[in-house]
Amino acid sequence: MKIQLRRLPHLCVALLCLPPLLPEPLAAASPGQSAYPIGRVARLFNRKLVRDEDQIDWLRSRLTYLAVFAEKPLKEQVGWRCGIVDVSAGDPWIALDLGREVPLGEIFLVPAQRQAGDHLDLFPLRFKVEAATLPDFSDARVIYQTGSNPQPSPGGFPVRLIGDEGPTRHLRIHFLEGHIRGLNGVCALSEIFVFADRQPVSLGARVTTSQSVDIPGVWEPSFVVDGRTPLGLWEGAASIENDSRGHLLEVPADRQDVEWIIDLGETTRVDRIVFFPYALPELSGPGVVPPRLRVEIADNPAFEGAVLIASNGSRDLPVDLTTPVIFSTTAAEGRYLRILSEKAWQLGTRHLQSLGEVEVWQDCLNVAAGRPVLVRHAGIDQPIQELTDGFSSGKQILPIHSWLTQLVERSQLEDEVAILTSRVTLMAAESELNTTWGAAIVLGLTFLIPVAIVERRRLVSRTHLDKLRKRIASDLHDDIGSNLGSISLIARSAKRDLERLHGPVGIASDLGEMEIIARESSLAMRDIVWLLERRQDTIGDLVQRMRDSAARLLRDIEYSLICRSSKTAAKLTLDAKRHLFLFYKEALHNIVKHSRATTVTVRLYDSRDQIVLEVADNGVGLPRGEGDELAAVKKLSDRARVLEGNLHVESKPGAGTTLRLSVKRTNLMATKKTSHE
Repeated sequence: MKIQLRRLPHLCVALLCLPPLLPEPLAAASPGQSAYPIGRVARLFNRKLVRDEDQIDWLRSRLTYLAVFAEKPLKEQVGWRCGIVDVSAGDPWIALDLGREVPLGEIFLVPAQRQAGDHLDLFPLRFKVEAATLPDFSDARVIYQTGSNPQPSPGGFPVRLIGDEGPTRHLRIHFLEGHIRGLNGVCALSEIFVFADRQPVSLGARVTTSQSVDIPGVWEPSFVVDGRTPLGLWEGAASIENDSRGHLLEVPADRQDVEWIIDLGETTRVDRIVFFPYALPELSGPGVVPPRLRVEIADNPAFEGAVLIASNGSRDLPVDLTTPVIFSTTAAEGRYLRILSEKAWQLGTRHLQSLGEVEVWQDCLNVAAGRPVLVRHAGIDQPIQELTDGFSSGKQILPIHSWLTQLVERSQLEDEVAILTSRVTLMAAESELNTTWGAAIVLGLTFLIPVAIVERRRLVSRTHLDKLRKRIASDLHDDIGSNLGSISLIARSAKRDLERLHGPVGIASDLGEMEIIARESSLAMRDIVWLLERRQDTIGDLVQRMRDSAARLLRDIEYSLICRSSKTAAKLTLDAKRHLFLFYKEALHNIVKHSRATTVTVRLYDSRDQIVLEVADNGVGLPRGEGDELAAVKKLSDRARVLEGNLHVESKPGAGTTLRLSVKRTNLMATKKTSHE
């Protein structure tokens, strides 16, 4: 390591001027970045090191809000492999017939799991992707092609390719270079996901291949479009709190049949059904679904003339599932959906019927979301909500496109963190060594002793204030939050008991309203606790909280949150932090309650000396009357005035609404005075 000791004289001069400069840098630097005094002082004179460390902290905090990457190897239906079995046959390839023409969106290639004794996932080193509308690919166009250098292994993460939105029915991948594993050109994939308008169109597609290397039940072409991957369930970040696990029912051995009935609200076409396994704690990981499932649809609740639209036949489903079970349905429409299971799975001497979550998809809409489910067994009907609430095993279930996108983003962020960490380690070592030499020269001067005493008193005072704020936040979270949670649980239990005993409808409704109010108050309490937290007052921290709120409020709406600001490490004043966040929550509440939107886009970006927060939806727009329209944005206008910002509203009936808040950066950033308060 090359140490630039020639800078030591300048460092000594700087340390002699330390008393008037010390308070301001310490307020800006993060005290948690180094546990040693030398490290802290070194960071006072190396702002690039501090910025890189702040960037690492910011990236790591973003990772906590993304889907978790955890490989769960499959025991069967692993995927598809190929190799050069016949040299005269040319390069191996695989082709998908999507069944209909669609605008080609994104393609995700999921690597196959690593085999025992092999550290490689056999992802192709070089390949080419073609799309066409004709089966002979005479009109093929190249969507993606690797360069002359081999592509590194993605380490198990999905690889995302961007389509051209052109009409596509047939997709073909040529494997130009593979690995040597007994055969030359060996490649393997676990799954190929093709999306059009963010909806999967490749599930159950017809597959043709060249030079396939198959093992029945383990490696077959059809397994590359069955939705099963070693990446597990489509679960979001674990930070979202919910105790919903699904439905579990113990049945007698001589009467195991159970029906789950869903009223879809209106006659609906069903394209696919997704069953998520129930995770039983006794199994320590894998989940279970009934061994055999049949799905029927009808236009009447008695299911007269019902049509069978999906079934796994006579072959039992696995009992240790780590992936969802996807059924592509036959063409049929109806209002009432019935899931039948005539065979339970056994745990010791117990016979159990269970499901974690059910999704019923028509195009881009889960028509079963939030719908009540009626469980019928032994002539008894029991209403439940847990099968359509969007959670399974206590975690939020994401749309498959969002789940894959978050995994790709996680891969990119982890690579960026690794690069920054290596650079910061070298930079910190050099800065701390230079600071050590400078400090050894200057610390002999007794001039630093009174400075250290004054600084220690200031830090003790600030630490005391921090502890007081943390104690207040902890009391709010532990005492009041716990009480609100208890009220919510008691109201939910009492409501279920009233419904089971056919009690008064009015009381059940009041209890349901009590549960909703308690839950919303608990979430509001968490927001207040966050606003009190000193170490979460940067623009980056605000964006994290905005993602968390969007995940809660926009569960049934497709949304995206994009941050293009280069000032994510800049600190906000407490008032700015509060009003920006409450402006954002008010905008989302208005969308959920009034807009009937299906898509929401949130953008935070820099515009000259301003920071701009933009919230756009494709809903019905603001009310037409001028007075009504002003009333709809009055609260937002008030918050914009407090921030000394400008609120621009664009809205047309039926064409959505765009709210654009522009605030000068100087009105938001923490000053010397506010940073110590």
